Amino acid sequence: MFKKKLIAGLLTLSLALPVMSVTGPAKEVKAATKEITIEKATTINPIAGFDDKGNTAYGGDPSILVDGDTVYLYVGHDVATTDAYNITEYLCYSTKDLKEWKYEGVAMKASTAEISWANSSNSAWAAQVMKHNGKYYLYYCTWSKSSIDSGKQCIGVAVSDNPTSGFKDIGKPLVKGSVTDPQTSDWNDIDPTAWIETDEKGVEHRYLAWGNGKFYVCELNEDMTSIKDLNGDGKITSGTEKSSADIIEQSSKLTFFTEAPWLYRRKDASGKPYGKYYLFYAYGWRERMAYATADDLFSGDWKTGGVIMEYTATSNTNHMAVFDFNGKTYFVYHNGQLAGGNGFRRSACIAELKFDSDGAVQYIPETAAGPFGKTTSIYTNSGALLAHENKTNPSVDSGYPMSLSVGVGISKEAADKQWVITAGKADAKKDSYVSIESENKPGLYLTAKSKTAVTLTQDTDGKANTANKQTFKTVEGLSDAKGVSFESVAYPGNYLSIKNGSLVLTSATKDPVASTFYLGVDSSDSSLRSIAVTVKKPQFLTGTKVKKSNLTVTAVYANGKTKKVTNFTSTISKITYKKAGAKTIQVTYKEGSITRTTNAYVTYIKKPAKVKKLKAKLAGKKKVKLTWKKVSGVKGYEVSYGKKKSKHKVYKTTSKCKVTFSGKKGTTYYFHVRSYVKLNGKKSYSKYKTVKIKVTK
Repeated sequence: MFKKKLIAGLLTLSLALPVMSVTGPAKEVKAATKEITIEKATTINPIAGFDDKGNTAYGGDPSILVDGDTVYLYVGHDVATTDAYNITEYLCYSTKDLKEWKYEGVAMKASTAEISWANSSNSAWAAQVMKHNGKYYLYYCTWSKSSIDSGKQCIGVAVSDNPTSGFKDIGKPLVKGSVTDPQTSDWNDIDPTAWIETDEKGVEHRYLAWGNGKFYVCELNEDMTSIKDLNGDGKITSGTEKSSADIIEQSSKLTFFTEAPWLYRRKDASGKPYGKYYLFYAYGWRERMAYATADDLFSGDWKTGGVIMEYTATSNTNHMAVFDFNGKTYFVYHNGQLAGGNGFRRSACIAELKFDSDGAVQYIPETAAGPFGKTTSIYTNSGALLAHENKTNPSVDSGYPMSLSVGVGISKEAADKQWVITAGKADAKKDSYVSIESENKPGLYLTAKSKTAVTLTQDTDGKANTANKQTFKTVEGLSDAKGVSFESVAYPGNYLSIKNGSLVLTSATKDPVASTFYLGVDSSDSSLRSIAVTVKKPQFLTGTKVKKSNLTVTAVYANGKTKKVTNFTSTISKITYKKAGAKTIQVTYKEGSITRTTNAYVTYIKKPAKVKKLKAKLAGKKKVKLTWKKVSGVKGYEVSYGKKKSKHKVYKTTSKCKVTFSGKKGTTYYFHVRSYVKLNGKKSYSKYKTVKIKVTK
């Protein structure tokens, strides 16, 4: 059997910093090209997603069975190539430590050849396996071909002597869609979940629950394949009260219940259940994870506990399993984190679930590292942590796939500054290749959009070109051998770099310091690591000189400390400020025997020229038409007017060289037009051009 391989990365990158002198212009620094290996995270999410040959195998709607010292994971095998469910079978995985998962194979196919009452061979919707009296029972749902059920989803059950394979359907639905009431859709009867326990009187209870839009609960007979006649009337009926029905519908007492129910109850050290019953479920669209509690499963007196997981970053649906193992409680869910994944090509993930002292469930953040993986902080030359923008996952499908900006100072949230460094998606066997995934937006990777642009986004197609864009080669730091630089595999010779606070790609010689990153700090090393320069307003009009006071220089030390410095030198006096365009200012700071050099970037924008040939003429009753000659290199024009030459108010902002104004007959107006450019996000104007006209019509 295939076992999930752990990609062990040896940390050859020391985090301590040597005394290293960098002198002369940045362009003269010779770029390092020595490939290195940095530590990569293992035992991370997703926890399965492969077949016996190690190929990707998508699987959603996860469920868990704990059998002795082994945990079994079951998923519906997603083989969709379009945005439509195509789920052909139930796959099984196993583990003894929740870290290394073994592919066990197909537990049961959803084909009509194996399920005689099914009308589809690609609808292996959610399932859960329970063990009882030495046998294993797989509760699942699929479409019925029965004329009575009119193509509705029904709950089925299959039996096996082992947990991994050989499940045989009993030949008929356990719960028919035609029996449950009320019915609001043909898929009310989906997503079965079960719970077995012995009460204080020594009586065993075998509960089954399910639903979409509606939530139903019943009790099973000891055979586990038939519904218990609770009221003893000799037939199985559906209703809202235990006294008059056997299948109890409780939706009215649940807040925002959508689907994916999961029954759970806490257990003491001896394995005896205690306290309230928990119902975990999905609600809303896109789907969040929530829970409710009750003292009794048949009362329906559910008390809403609230949301415990928000929409995932890569899937429109979610489905959980909650279980205890080795003294802890875990929460398994699904997303579209794998390459090419989405809400129809899903993968199972795991997180630890924790309770407050009063039994409330703590919020569970979606996580790429999971409970056993490693996250990494990536320090830039400024000493700041690399982060992605802080954005709540959208509630509407049109907001996906997400694309987030990355840089420094872009978010104050600690979670936005954590990364999971994995084996390179382009070639997992190449030690120097890495891919860099967001910890709190699993499935979103640093991606080279072009030779200069970088974003954080999802791999939606699973193709080699996308894998290349999301893979970087690690080499010795371009300005410091104790740092690390990341060369784009898609665009060789271009490296991740910080420019004006944003993560971009630049050539090796553009700014080696800004292209050098660090994966930690060394508290015992107080030596100068690097310097960083910021320009508060990096855009200037031609003819305006950059002053030294426009630059803020920060010295960064290997122990993580920083300080502002003023005794630096720069090439400000050498830049040509009379011509428009991007300019590079080299900044150098020396402390003791160590010299550090980096670049600051400013842009000169041509001054907006005064409008020429401004004319005004009457163009009908009370109408004045203004025209002027186009000015090159400007964003637009502002037109204002007044009855006095020195007092006027804005009439219109336009990109055209003409406007029409409605005035009052017999009134003389002064019209003023000026051009403008955008400078540091604001408008910068030229001088006014004025024309006078009297409205006579």
